[in-house]
Amino acid sequence: MRRAIVVGTVSLLPLIAAAADFTPLAMKPGLWEVTMNSKVQLPDAVLANMPAQARAAMEARTQGIVVKSCLTKESMSRALDFNNDPRRTCQSTLISSSPTKQVVNVDCTMKNGKSSGTMTFEALSPESGSGAMDLTMDSASGPMKSKMTFASRYLGPDCGDVKPR
Repeated sequence: MRRAIVVGTVSLLPLIAAAADFTPLAMKPGLWEVTMNSKVQLPDAVLANMPAQARAAMEARTQGIVVKSCLTKESMSRALDFNNDPRRTCQSTLISSSPTKQVVNVDCTMKNGKSSGTMTFEALSPESGSGAMDLTMDSASGPMKSKMTFASRYLGPDCGDVKPR
């Protein structure tokens, strides 16, 4: 489950939605590498029934995940969005936007519950960025909290085989 959360979040980074008071991040279009780390706080009922080995394996799957993402001028002309996963429906609200920082609130509905949280992304330079996302997910076992951090670096103007988001 953690891997799905992390992979879903990775794919959120380059997706976009229009906003009236939007200012684009001052970053270069092209191929980017995103490294993500995640920490999930599971409900006590789930932890009580999870063997230590399963817990360790789950934690290992959420550390240092690296993906490549293609950003285009068009995709950077709108705010970050969270509606790329067909298993859920999300509503994103742009809180603030500047050339160096975007803050977005997101509320998602999935087949097995709801999640809500805030994502902050900072353009540290035209070729690097970092961010964090805090999510709370409702589940049958109780609320799960997730904290994700990510760092991105520009690889070059050619996206190669990586499709734009």
